[in-house]
Amino acid sequence: MTASATIDERREAERQKYLALQARSGGRYGGSNHGRRAIVSVLLRQPRFVVDFGCGSNAFIRELRRRGTDGLGIDFADDRADILAPMHAVPLAVAIADVVTSFDALEHLLPEDVDPALAEMRRVARAGAAFVISVSTRPSRITADGENLHPTVRPRAWWIERIGRIGHVERPGPYIEGVLHA
Repeated sequence: MTASATIDERREAERQKYLALQARSGGRYGGSNHGRRAIVSVLLRQPRFVVDFGCGSNAFIRELRRRGTDGLGIDFADDRADILAPMHAVPLAVAIADVVTSFDALEHLLPEDVDPALAEMRRVARAGAAFVISVSTRPSRITADGENLHPTVRPRAWWIERIGRIGHVERPGPYIEGVLHA
């Protein structure tokens, strides 16, 4: 990728990394449920509808459905998602989610896509909706074509500040949880 590549070219190069990883791994890459420990926290909020940003194989939403809660998973490269779309441009109506989630996905975005993706989370959430988010603050152990899979490696305080722009952070524990601004 050249230094003069456009943002769309850089986004597509990122997407191609994940498509190649999935092909090489036989679809195993993106198959884990990074939100599995947050399932109780999400269900305690008694949501009717959850939107999971960067869902990978959609394991979190499948688990919610198994427990009686509906939702949609969004991913830009994994065809097991309900909707194939980038997190910064989600083709969903305004104010449909009671909870928005993102588990170990935001760090996979280009730095300039973090704020637009967070804005999309806020846009698709109902007034008073909750969020449950996790991020990795270190480079990925997995690389694609010699490139790290986490283009946005930042300290936890940076992520909490960014997320705090779209909502009130209540509990910055293993998951960053809170309520989105109205």
